[in-house]
Amino acid sequence: MRALYLVLFLFTALPAKAQRTNDTLSVYFDLDVPELNEKATTTIDSLFYLDKISRVKPLSIIGYADYLAHDEYNLELSRKRAENVKAYLLTNGLDDKKINLLVGRGEVKRKDTVNKVKGVPSDRRVDIVVIHQPVTKRITDTFIVMKPGDKVAIPPSSSDPDFDIDKIPEGKTFILKNIYFPMGRHFPKKNSYDELNMLLEAMKENPRLRIQIEGHVCCISDFADAYDLDSRQLDLSLNRARFIYEYLKQRGIAENRLTYKGFGKSRPIVKDEQTAEEAAMNRRVEIRILSR
Repeated sequence: MRALYLVLFLFTALPAKAQRTNDTLSVYFDLDVPELNEKATTTIDSLFYLDKISRVKPLSIIGYADYLAHDEYNLELSRKRAENVKAYLLTNGLDDKKINLLVGRGEVKRKDTVNKVKGVPSDRRVDIVVIHQPVTKRITDTFIVMKPGDKVAIPPSSSDPDFDIDKIPEGKTFILKNIYFPMGRHFPKKNSYDELNMLLEAMKENPRLRIQIEGHVCCISDFADAYDLDSRQLDLSLNRARFIYEYLKQRGIAENRLTYKGFGKSRPIVKDEQTAEEAAMNRRVEIRILSR
């Protein structure tokens, strides 16, 4: 009977596949409770049984809370949940040295909370991110001769010294630089808002300007888009573009002047990233001038 439960658990409780480089497995908690309930411990037992969690593979433990309390409380609650998951993993034989990251990130930021007076149960969780060691390509004495057609034109950037949005032709794009997203999430960091406000002011100063916001991600190969820890779907590039769209719309930019798309990794600047710099080139937001 227990084996049957474990098989059923595999098909009903696990989230969709994430990126090839890791698996994100979730454990859920009761409202306002940091301790694991019986279902949570059974979930972890099942993950070990099914070899979804290995005692020898590195992993990260990331705690969350829903929006019902204030920020400091939710941060502490999410941290305690992560610590309790760690403690239970250790009792199952996990090597403490295999835990790369233990963190509580507080509440999952949402805009759709109006009719959710009892909170969002799926946000009361801890994500266990199992890290599969990537195959590293060693490049030695390799010389690549690129033909003119092989070169990818890098769009201008808003951080260029001579950047002027008025000089971007219709149909062309520029890179919205200095937009920083936490890994796997679509809500930008606070130091990104100067750049967002620059775009907002440009839209206000050019009332006929219409744009398309285009999200791009890096470092995936088996999926059309990367995994979003907030939406728990493979739609990270789309959601990052949508966030900027909503940011502008909520600050007075008419909806008919804005559109957004997520391209995943279908339009890389560097086809096969080998360095952090190349990954950063592919992980970007571009603004396409539709008309002015």
